[in-house]
Parts: sequence; C-alpha cells; structure tokens
Amino acid sequence: MKRIRGAVFVCVVMGFCTSFILTQDVKSSNPSFDFSGVEEFWKIVEILKADKEPSEQNWQVMFETPGYAELIRREFKPDYFKHAMRAVYMPSQKSLAEELIQRDKKKGGFFAWYTPLVIEGFRNADRHRDWIRSRIKELRSYPYLKKAAEEALRFLPEEQTEDYPAVAFIIFHDSRGYTPLIIGLSEKEDLSPAQSDCLHRQGRDKHWPFVLHLAHEAFHLYRDKKQEFDFPESNSPDYPIVWILDQIENEGIGDLINREQLYYDDGCFVETDRAEMYRKEQEAQPSIIRIMDAILKEMAVKSSLIGHLGRQLRSFIPQSGHPTGFFMANVIVRQYGKEALAKIVRNPFKFFCLYNEAARKDKQAPVLSDQAVDFIKRLESKYAMK
Repeated sequence: MKRIRGAVFVCVVMGFCTSFILTQDVKSSNPSFDFSGVEEFWKIVEILKADKEPSEQNWQVMFETPGYAELIRREFKPDYFKHAMRAVYMPSQKSLAEELIQRDKKKGGFFAWYTPLVIEGFRNADRHRDWIRSRIKELRSYPYLKKAAEEALRFLPEEQTEDYPAVAFIIFHDSRGYTPLIIGLSEKEDLSPAQSDCLHRQGRDKHWPFVLHLAHEAFHLYRDKKQEFDFPESNSPDYPIVWILDQIENEGIGDLINREQLYYDDGCFVETDRAEMYRKEQEAQPSIIRIMDAILKEMAVKSSLIGHLGRQLRSFIPQSGHPTGFFMANVIVRQYGKEALAKIVRNPFKFFCLYNEAARKDKQAPVLSDQAVDFIKRLESKYAMK
C-alpha cells in the first residue's frame, strides 16, 4: 500500500528507529513492534458506539500514533478516517457508509475501489476484536522480523542486514512499505487443517504466511532506502509516469515474496478463492501491458501530453501496479532468474528494459515497442543516479 499492498490482512508500521516502543513486553521477540495505534483506535470506537462524537483531543491522540501519523503524512487526510469510522461504528451514521462509497465511485480513480475496502476492513476488525487481541500476544513472541528480513533480502543485492524495522500495528485493511512500515490488523486469519499440514510438510509453521506478508513490506523499505534514481518534483509532468513505473516494479517484485510462495504452484493456499482471483488477474495482464505500451508510445512522440497521459496510465494500471508488476517480474524470473532482478531492483527503468528482453524470449508475454522502450530510456537518462 508509501505502497499499496493489495488487501493484506494485517497492517504494520516499520521504521528503523526503536523510539516507537510504547506498549512492548520486555521479553518481546520483536521489541520494535508498536501497538499504540490499535489501542487508541479501540478507544475511539467505544465513544462512537455510544453514538457520541470523540473530542478533537481523542482523535489527535490516535492520529499521533506512528502508523496513523505516517498514513496521514503521506496519503490520507484525518477526515478520511473520521468519516469512515463514524460510518461503521456510530449507530446514527450507518447510512453514511454507502454515501461515502458512492461518492468516491463517482469521483473515480484510486478511492473508487479503495474506500469500500477501508469500510469493510473496519467492519471486520470489530467482528474479530477478540482474535486481534490474541493475535497481538502472539506477535510479541515469535521472531517475525528476523525471518521476514531474510526473505526480503532474497530479492536485494545485500546479503544481510542488521536493521530490523520498528513496527507499529494499526487497525486497517492494508499495508505500506514506508519508514516506518505499515501492516494493519483487520481480518481473522484461520488456517484449514489442509493448509496447516501443507505448511508442515514444507518445514513451515502457522506463522509463515504473516512472515511473508511482513517480508513484502520490508522489501519495499530496504529497497527504497537506497534508490538508484530520483523522483521528479511532484508538480513535474514526468512525475506520474515515473511514479507508476516505480510502483509496477516495486509491487511486482514484492509479490514474488509472498504471493508466489503462497498462491501458486505448490503453495499451501493454491486452492483458495484468493488464488483463483490472482490467476484471473494474471490472465488480463498481457492486454493491460499492450495498452500501457500504446500510451507510452504516445508519450514518446507528444511531449506536451506526458503529464496528462502519465496520469491516465497511473489510473489505468490496476491496484497500484501489483498484478502488472507481478506478471512482468515472473517473465524476467522465467528467463533470467531471481538474481537478475536483484541486480536492477532499485532502478524501475532497467526493470522495464529487462522485462522487454525477457519477453522477446517468452512466448506468453507481450513485447514493448521500440518507441516505448526509447521513451523509458530517456526517462532513465534524466532521473537515474549517475
């Protein structure tokens, strides 16, 4: 989810400073995990359920916890959370939920598909509050950070790291690879006996799916610490196109960490509805890449439209780049292996060029036009670090 992480069950905020330790058990295996956002969220919920309006101080305390503070700084206005929480938890405001959803659908863009997920995430969190409490106890005791870092580094040129992110959990349906990282609690996670047996046969345990979700977010954080390109200024016509190219690479490789292991081939969740949804998404990606190519070709010859077309492409690519990037990253892995990705992991322009080389060898992947690749190389010459 800085990154949109598809509907992840848990939202954790990680950073590299440990000053966020507010509610930790001294014996915690993850001393940088912070749960203050969860605690303050439930305090607001209790006020709303009594059909009362929290004071500004109540709201402010929640918004100053590490997770919510970072989301507000980067993406959301405080009123976005206030409206959604009122709609879900205040008895007199139940009709507000559908109004918010319809309002954002009319606006189109990101919030048209995102707001319904936020609303449903808050509803699920209330249904599963007891499970969330027990989950927090578990999260303190299992060495998630060490294992997640090991998985994240498989797609990075570094062989090891001593930087284990500080983590702040919040109630939310999604994740972000910011500093601090965000992975938020909302929905109960139950393993079927078959899934548990499968994980056991692979030498894993029930914690492994969350290790991989956490590793996905840690990958973004580690990658972005050492970017090999500069973003254009936010008001630059180039900003939207550079942003979506980076999203596609960043999310695509990140999904190789968790989505690939869990939902494909011999993954223990291959028979789930989510796996079927992912497979259908992948079937659509060749058509989406062809349309992306057409837009890039247009940008290559009409410099005056770069800003407009970049915004169009940013809106067109689904789920902030997850499925498209996943498709492209898999094409590269099939032809050149994971090591090739690690070499160019911090340069989205090289990712697209490497994809195109791989696509020429891969009968299942559309090849980008010479005009599109030339345009991407022009962007690289402007923004890649020398």
